[in-house]
Amino acid sequence: MTETPTSNLINNFDKILQSLSNGATPNWLAEIRATNLERFNKLGFPTTKDEEWKYTNISSIVDKSYTRGIKTKVAESDFLRRYINKADLNIVFFNNEWDKDVNAVPKGVTIMPLEEAFKNKEDLIKKSFQRYPDTDNSFIALNQAISNDGVFIHASKNTTEQQLIHIIHLSIGNEEKVINMPRTIIHIESSAELTVLESHISLDDRACYLANPLTDIFLEENAVLHYCKAQKDSLKAYHIGSTRVWQEQDSTFDGFSLIAGGGITRNNLDVILNGKGCDSTINGLYSVYGSQHVDNHSSVDHRQPNCTSNQLYKGILNGSSRAVFNGKIFVKPIAQLTNSYQLNKNLLLGTDCRVDTKPQLEIFADDVKCTHGATIGQLNEDELFYL
Repeated sequence: MTETPTSNLINNFDKILQSLSNGATPNWLAEIRATNLERFNKLGFPTTKDEEWKYTNISSIVDKSYTRGIKTKVAESDFLRRYINKADLNIVFFNNEWDKDVNAVPKGVTIMPLEEAFKNKEDLIKKSFQRYPDTDNSFIALNQAISNDGVFIHASKNTTEQQLIHIIHLSIGNEEKVINMPRTIIHIESSAELTVLESHISLDDRACYLANPLTDIFLEENAVLHYCKAQKDSLKAYHIGSTRVWQEQDSTFDGFSLIAGGGITRNNLDVILNGKGCDSTINGLYSVYGSQHVDNHSSVDHRQPNCTSNQLYKGILNGSSRAVFNGKIFVKPIAQLTNSYQLNKNLLLGTDCRVDTKPQLEIFADDVKCTHGATIGQLNEDELFYL
């Protein structure tokens, strides 16, 4: 087998490909996987010479070889109980392996393993896979090529459910370095509303693994999603995650990101406002120390008039940690009366920590209100004295 970036990254890669082409895979899915695998091998891994990765060096990630997550079961330890509230709809994955079925799913809501959804919800899944254009993000291409594990969440028209849906990805280390590539698809039909929390955690802060999750969100007309992604991976883990949001007319996306773990973390968030009157809120908080590195890349694409987006990311850094923020706002010529706001604020507690922040605007409409800004500062000595 010819050496490729994929086969170098993942042990026994040929066996993984063989397991994904066992005859049960629909033709359309097999074609998508083949296309993305070819694209990934063509793109290779990004380096600091790539503008989008200028401040994040991932050579320590791609120099290693990983094995697919081991299938295991973990009893509900005291550690796991801290993250599970029995009043929620809890979906638990151990190293990508779905732990158990979700009980008492409310009427109008569907929750099922992604592999099952390939068969039972083929039309919806197919549209989700084909909604986004070809990507130049090699990690997204890798996930779309070989990920077979994840969850499909669907809310029917006019369904309003206040109960929290909590997706927990628990990574368990062993002697081998593990790669986890979960795929989450959330589809909310018109005038429906859901609340989803996606958590990434680890039992052991010494475990070395690579998490490459991909979450796709589709909001139909007037749909509402309250969504939070919380990351507390091992301090020796690598997390390269991507979330893509597609909004139709008058839909609302209320998003929040919390990052406290991981040795190197990269969060990609792409929001497309594809209908009139969309509203998108994107807030984030990251708190890192030691030699941790966190990189938040967001993109908000205003494609229709009368849409609103607000971004606020705050960071706290200590030790020799490093943070990167790159936020982009695009306003198409047709997207008149856009109101868009973006701000990144950073507090440096250590003498060796560093922040690279780069808010960007690309505006092609003339009747808009768009602002952006960034601040980096330390605690004032007088404030500390009186505190």
